[in-house]
Amino acid sequence: MDGIIDNLTSAINTWNSKLAEIWLLLTESPESFKGGDIWKIIVKVHESLQAIGLALLVLFFVWGLIRTCTS
Repeated sequence: MDGIIDNLTSAINTWNSKLAEIWLLLTESPESFKGGDIWKIIVKVHESLQAIGLALLVLFFVWGLIRTCTS
């Protein structure tokens, strides 16, 4: 009977340790995850896409303005 209880205790301890690891991953900020390298790349990609989006917004605004004024 002690073997079963020891086995269950070991399983519960393993479960608790894995849940603690998951909780640490979920509550860690993106800036500190793996030294922040991944977050820096994401920020650079976001800035690039934002610049492209702003350029397209201005382009289509001017295009629409020219079409309206020349019609």
